[in-house]
Amino acid sequence: MEGVAVRDSRSERIGFLQGVGCHLVWGIMPVYWKLLSAVPALEVLSWRMVWSCVFVVLLCAFVKRTRFLHLLRDPRAVGTFLASGLIVTCNWGVYIWAANSGHLLETSIGYYLCPLCNIAFGLLVFKERLTPMQKVATVLAAAGVAYFMIVHGGDVWIALVLALSFSAYGAVKKKGGYPALPGMALESLLTGLLGAAALAVGALAPWMWNLVPATPDFIAVASPTLDFALLVGCGLLTAIPLLLYSAAANRISMTVLGFIQYVSPTIALVLAVAFFGEQFTPAHAVCFALIWCGIAAVGVESWLAKRREARAEQREGDPRESAA
Repeated sequence: MEGVAVRDSRSERIGFLQGVGCHLVWGIMPVYWKLLSAVPALEVLSWRMVWSCVFVVLLCAFVKRTRFLHLLRDPRAVGTFLASGLIVTCNWGVYIWAANSGHLLETSIGYYLCPLCNIAFGLLVFKERLTPMQKVATVLAAAGVAYFMIVHGGDVWIALVLALSFSAYGAVKKKGGYPALPGMALESLLTGLLGAAALAVGALAPWMWNLVPATPDFIAVASPTLDFALLVGCGLLTAIPLLLYSAAANRISMTVLGFIQYVSPTIALVLAVAFFGEQFTPAHAVCFALIWCGIAAVGVESWLAKRREARAEQREGDPRESAA
């Protein structure tokens, strides 16, 4: 039994490190997009769709999970993954543009909001019941966003689109109920085809890319060769954290994984203020504070529930309690 406990503990530590590694990559990703900020965001997005498809299919081949093409014969699967692919493409596009146009703070708000949006989707789509603290957290987050919208103006749409699209993406995948890796491969294949089509249109009508003009940052790469290498790397940058996330999800609880996910928006917050000179206004402070209070409320409630479960299991396993 001790050997099993040691193995479980080691597996959990590895899973924790994999989860942290995944969110570290996602957290520093804005730096990567800023290196590509001389390239129009729509073009970067199209290349990311294509190279993500290439690397995800290669990943499936590496782990010997290549049987996903049969899903193309299932209209429901095609509809599910086309929908999820379009949603995540919207999320990627807004994120790339926002990171490169001085709105990294709003992306941080968006990803802090994600767990609370997941709660809302659970209520609306899956008819889940909210716990008291989840209700408090939802109200606090809504108040924070409303205050930001009133005081700071329209920039809050970035946070809302990122949070809602990422939560909707998870809801569509959950509703579909298909295995994770084959589903990801089919989704990547469908979005890769869309990305390739966009690149083909862009080659014939280059003005299309200027619908969302490039906003070069001071660290933007000027070399076309290096730009192309970075565009190819978009696929790897997408596949690696997804692989780490999947591995971590198999080793640690979703509660722990849920709290690890705050690593990436925290890094984005620090990068925005400390390195890229974005202004942290009082409106940002109030919005962040209310969202953080909501997150803390849910976290404390989850921790107390875990303690109650552990005590109940301990009582059930104690022979003196059974005898009584």
